[in-house]
Amino acid sequence: MKYRFETKKRDYSDLASGRVLYNAPNTTAFPVRLASEIIQRAFDILQKQGAPGPYRICDPCCGGGYLLTTIGFLFPDQISELIATDLDEVVLRTARQNLALLSPEGLEKRKQEIEGYIKEYGKQSHKDALTSVKHLQSLLGTHEIEIRCQKRDITDLSPFPISDVDIIITDIPYGNIASWAGISQEPLPSLFENCHQALKKSRSVLAITADKHTALKHESFQRIQHFKLGKRQTALFQPTNTS
Repeated sequence: MKYRFETKKRDYSDLASGRVLYNAPNTTAFPVRLASEIIQRAFDILQKQGAPGPYRICDPCCGGGYLLTTIGFLFPDQISELIATDLDEVVLRTARQNLALLSPEGLEKRKQEIEGYIKEYGKQSHKDALTSVKHLQSLLGTHEIEIRCQKRDITDLSPFPISDVDIIITDIPYGNIASWAGISQEPLPSLFENCHQALKKSRSVLAITADKHTALKHESFQRIQHFKLGKRQTALFQPTNTS
């Protein structure tokens, strides 16, 4: 793929999983450069259609909340609300911890926690983490992002509790670490249907990342962009029903 927005490699070590952001068991950290590229493509699509933001953004397979949290730090001025859902209550606890960092109070609490580690252990890794906290504080500034984090089976086709979302961005389960869970025997079509319920029917974007072998398509969506990077593919869609 050719990067359109993140054209230059940057140092994303401040956002490394387990440094300041918490690491959830049995989850993977989504590449920050790729996350930034995808969300900027979504912003660009909406802005060209007359929707300047700030945006309500949802990840229905949020895991430990790493993807949404990194986006929150990189683009706090573009976001009004972040909505994270997952079926696994264990990883949701980590998601709540990570998303709580997207506030001055949350970062200050994490700073004090790391300072305690420095006093107790004196490790260089903790000192580096403290420096990263200060960098993240400068990125976030005084921006206030509304956060919602709740348990939800994205394959459950009962009435969806979330609506009027501008952007859904998600990394669906694949590989040896993450796998589908839930009641549906056809999880991917169910995800598409639930996303269709959650999104605004005009001027909204669905961005899905999966392995290269997954067929990313659904009759309720028009695919408008598609690219591959390494073992991943990403597709951006808009709802076909704009009424």
